[in-house]
Amino acid sequence: MNPEMRAQIRDVDLGQIQEQFRGAEYRKLVQQHLRKVGVLLELALSGAGEALTDQERNVAEVLIDEYNRMGYNSAFWHRDLGDVFQEICNRFAELMSQVGTTADDKVKFNVFQIITMNFALQARDQKELRKFAGIRRSLLFR
Repeated sequence: MNPEMRAQIRDVDLGQIQEQFRGAEYRKLVQQHLRKVGVLLELALSGAGEALTDQERNVAEVLIDEYNRMGYNSAFWHRDLGDVFQEICNRFAELMSQVGTTADDKVKFNVFQIITMNFALQARDQKELRKFAGIRRSLLFR
């Protein structure tokens, strides 16, 4: 864990974020990450990962694998963003409790961001995934 990276994770209100996300499709957030972060996705993903402890990183990797499998279902990409957000945060907390520790809200949010950036990185490099999920790289590339 990089303490400086961890210190940069700001405090969050998960309930407020969930309400802000409500009504949008999850694929739209992945698309937004792809468009706005773009070429810096690897750097952003690396930085978010460095902020995790080894135990948090191990649990996050399990969760990434779970969500990567969900990505094979086209309905997943159209799910309500607020629901996906809550589900990822809750599942991370559940997995952390199984290893005997708790996760604070800012770490839960960070893990959600890691999963979303991971999908954006895959979508950047895989045209078929973009087509399957309904993600457009930019307004110029449809």
